[in-house]
Amino acid sequence: MRYTDRVNLEFELALRFLRRRSGLLLRGTALAALAGVALAVTALVITLALMTGYSRAIAAALQRGNAHVVGFALGPLGAAEAAEIAGRMAGVEGVLRATPVTYLTGLLDDPSEPTSPLTVTLKAVARPPAYTGLASWPSAEALPAVVGERLAKQLGLHAGDRATVRLPPAEGSWILPALPLEVVGTFRLAFAEFDERWITVPLEELLRMVPGTGVAGVEVELADPLAVEAARERLAAAEPRLVFTDWREMNRALFAALRWQTLSLFVVLSLVVAVASFQVSSALVVLAIDKQRSTGMLQALGATPARVRRILVLAGLMLGGAGVAAGLTVGCVASWVMTATRAIRFPPGLARVYMVDSIPLVTSPLHLGAVAGVCLLLVLAASIWPAWRLSRLDPVTALRAA
Repeated sequence: MRYTDRVNLEFELALRFLRRRSGLLLRGTALAALAGVALAVTALVITLALMTGYSRAIAAALQRGNAHVVGFALGPLGAAEAAEIAGRMAGVEGVLRATPVTYLTGLLDDPSEPTSPLTVTLKAVARPPAYTGLASWPSAEALPAVVGERLAKQLGLHAGDRATVRLPPAEGSWILPALPLEVVGTFRLAFAEFDERWITVPLEELLRMVPGTGVAGVEVELADPLAVEAARERLAAAEPRLVFTDWREMNRALFAALRWQTLSLFVVLSLVVAVASFQVSSALVVLAIDKQRSTGMLQALGATPARVRRILVLAGLMLGGAGVAAGLTVGCVASWVMTATRAIRFPPGLARVYMVDSIPLVTSPLHLGAVAGVCLLLVLAASIWPAWRLSRLDPVTALRAA
């Protein structure tokens, strides 16, 4: 008999063993094993999809709110010099936009609590970023400002309203300079820190209103936000006077922690799948007891213990594999439904903790393959021992079984 014929015969026998269930106990244990593995795999798929979606949501918000690459000067730059540097960097391959930028930290007056101003970050750029929805900076009596959506809601700010930011005092002075702002719009990046603490203003107006302030550097937007390594090398070659960093490097600790958390959850939930896989062992034991006469007949007809063992292992793999397939399917469908309905979203307090206001569930093909491979290995491991023990039964004793 050819090898393929032997495999097909063993597969057919394993399938018949599972399909022709005569006892209530066997039917119950098989269904329990199937449901246990399916539920454990579903939980694993949803958890990994949640962690993948969380990482991507944070990365997307960081890419929208921050420049993909920022070149910082070793000392403050003048407006003309910064514009010249930005012009040269804009011609580098892969660069969509390069604009001078500087950052200031201040205290924003809160009319409802005058004694508790809010700490904010002023991001001053020559050209308005895409997330502001402005093609150019509008004229205003005070400094035009685009305010984070959550910050605007907290203070009740609307377009045309005025606000005041207190800047750090000059050296040797205790007076906080007041910087008047006029709200010209709001932005929403779905990232708590940006939406609650950031204000975007025009760089030229800020330099005029705050004498002595210089340009911190040049921020760069890339055509491909993930191709930061090659872009940094080209930018460093074009402008060696600047020190470059990128959005991944600035948040390296955060993404490292998310990767470790994902790996930890994968290991812990794999143990849950392992526990569920032992139900497959129980089902195999009941199956072998229920099919003792069939097993004895196979051995009397010349089937070796190794073949009986393979048949029982195949039966366990088919039972556990059906649970794995069901779990993968249910997990993917549940992830899609939860993403479409935005089931996981946070109020402002929790959004500040989790840094985003909602999390999509993203199923990764790599994660699905890892889940399927690990879970099938666990089912295989759980099937080997009972199959080995049951294949050693004496065929005469098996044929005498009722």
